[in-house]
Amino acid sequence: MLSREENELITKVGSGTPMGNLMRQYWVPALRASKIEADGAPVRVRLFGENFVAFRATDGRVGFFDEACPHRGVSLALGRNEDCAIRCIFHGWKIDVSGQVVEVPSEPAGSNMASKIKVNHYPVHESIGLVWVWLGQGEVPPFPNYEFNNVPLDQVRVVQAQSNCNWLQIIETTIDSSHVALLHQYWLQGDAVQATTPLLAQTLQDRAPTYEIEPTRYGFHAAATRNLANNIRYVRVSEFVAPFISFIPPGQDMPKFTNIVVPVDDEHTIHWFVYHDPEKSINLSPLFYKINFGAEEPDEDNFYNNHGGKDKMWGQDREAMKNGHFTGMYALFVEDFVIGESQGAIADRTKEKLGRSDIAIINARKVLIKAVREFQETREVFGQDPSIAYDQIDAKNLLLEPGEDWHDRLGLARTEQQGVGVA
Repeated sequence: MLSREENELITKVGSGTPMGNLMRQYWVPALRASKIEADGAPVRVRLFGENFVAFRATDGRVGFFDEACPHRGVSLALGRNEDCAIRCIFHGWKIDVSGQVVEVPSEPAGSNMASKIKVNHYPVHESIGLVWVWLGQGEVPPFPNYEFNNVPLDQVRVVQAQSNCNWLQIIETTIDSSHVALLHQYWLQGDAVQATTPLLAQTLQDRAPTYEIEPTRYGFHAAATRNLANNIRYVRVSEFVAPFISFIPPGQDMPKFTNIVVPVDDEHTIHWFVYHDPEKSINLSPLFYKINFGAEEPDEDNFYNNHGGKDKMWGQDREAMKNGHFTGMYALFVEDFVIGESQGAIADRTKEKLGRSDIAIINARKVLIKAVREFQETREVFGQDPSIAYDQIDAKNLLLEPGEDWHDRLGLARTEQQGVGVA
C-alpha cells in the first residue's frame, strides 16, 4: 500500500502538481485530427485539469492554445477561425497559429499593444489520425517513434472512451494480467473468444499467474506465467512505458494492442485503445467489437457511454449473473472501466492489502514515485533517452516448453531486480 502523501503525489495532475508537471513533459494524444477542419469550428480540449482549444487554420496547420482569450478570458472555442487565426468574438482580438496577437481592433489607431501579447501555444504532431500535443517546459523532446506511429492509417484503428475516475486506476488495470481470467472469465469461456483468440482463453487454466518484472529504461517488462497441461507454460509479457502507456499481448492472429491513458483532470480520464498491424490493413470484426466494446458498431469516440453510472450500478445485469455471466456487464472492456470507477474518484491506496499477483502494480507505483521525485530534483524526464529503441517495444505471448526461459526467448538478460515479493 501507499502512504497518503505518496498516493497524492502520483495521482494529482493539475497545474503545478509534481505528477502534473512531469506528465506535461510527454507527448500525449489530445483529439482526433478529423474533429478539426480548416476554418472550421475550434474544439475545446481538457487535459491535466486545464482547458485548451484546438483548431485547424486555413493552410492546414493546427493551433493549440490555452482556451481563455488573453484579453478578458472569453473562450476562444467561440471564436471565428479564419485567415490562419482565431478571432475572439468579444472584442475581435485576432491570434495567429503561433499564438501571437496580430490585431486588437478595440484599441485606438496606432496602438502597438498586439505586438506585446502572445497566447500560450503548444507544439503539436499529427499521427495515427490523432493530434498529439506537448504541454511541457524546456526543450521539446522528439516525437516517440513507437511502431504504431510508423504505419499507414489503414493499418491502425483507434477507439476512445472516457471514464469517471483518476488516471492511475485505469493504467493499473491495463498492466494487471492477473485479473484477466477472473474478471473477464465469461467472455473467455465463450465460443467466440475460444474460436478467435484461443491463446488468451488459455489463461483460464491457471488463474494465479507467477509474475516476474524486468526493469527497463522506460518502465519494465512484466511477465505473467501460467502453467498449462503437459508442463507447457503460457507467458504474457506486457510492457509498461511510464507514465501512461501499456503494451498488451494481443490475441492470436489479432492486431497489436496499446493502451494510452491520458488524464483529463484528477477525476476523469481519456483512454485510447490503439490497434495496429505492421504488415496489413486492420479489419476488426463486428464480433470483436461486440465482445470488447458492447456493440457491433460502437461509438469509437466514446464506447463507454451507455452504462448508467454508479447511480444505476453501471448497468449491471443481475439476471444475467444468475444465468452464468460472471460480472453482468455488457462488454469486456466495460468491466475494466467499471472496476476503476467503483474504487472511487481517486482510490485510497492506504487501505489496500496487496499480494504476489500485484507485483506489476507495486512496481509501476515505484517507477512513478521515483520518476516524479527525480524530475523535481534534477528536471530529468524518465524514459526520454533518445537511444531507447521505442519502435522495438512490443508485448509478447509465449508458449514455453519445459526448461525454456522467457528471457532467452526474448533475448533479455536476467537482472537481480525481479520485483518478486509482497509489499
